[in-house]
Amino acid sequence: MAGSSTDPTQQLNDYIRTMHDQGILDDNFDQLLALRREQNPRFITELISMFTNDAEAYIAEITNALSLTEVDFSTIISKLHQLKGSTSGIGGHRMYQACCELRVAADDGDKDRCDELFLRVKEEFNTLKQCFDSISEMRRNIISNGTRRRRRRPL
Repeated sequence: MAGSSTDPTQQLNDYIRTMHDQGILDDNFDQLLALRREQNPRFITELISMFTNDAEAYIAEITNALSLTEVDFSTIISKLHQLKGSTSGIGGHRMYQACCELRVAADDGDKDRCDELFLRVKEEFNTLKQCFDSISEMRRNIISNGTRRRRRRPL
């Protein structure tokens, strides 16, 4: 069966296509893949790591702002703006949509709705992070296999 190739690159491409089909990723992620250069094959893995670290920090700050007795909507909006931009830039479609919905609730000053939508943002982040963890692992395997193949070639 030609479609069930065990080629690691094809498996990665199929996985990314599935993530697109589920709405987890969008075309911005494909544009980042196109920027990958032979000189830096770990570009995507490094970018994912930076996104994840930044997103976790923004989520922690939003969590703190939402937990205050007097909810700090200006901090929520500010950190959410940064999170939304990072998410859009890396191609996290569903998470971006969840951030947009949370932004409306924060603009309205609706704490209950913010609490509800923030749970969705965190769920979408966890889904996106799992997706990126899988992509990073597949990329590491591809890079590792390529390095081993080059070492085996006779001079």
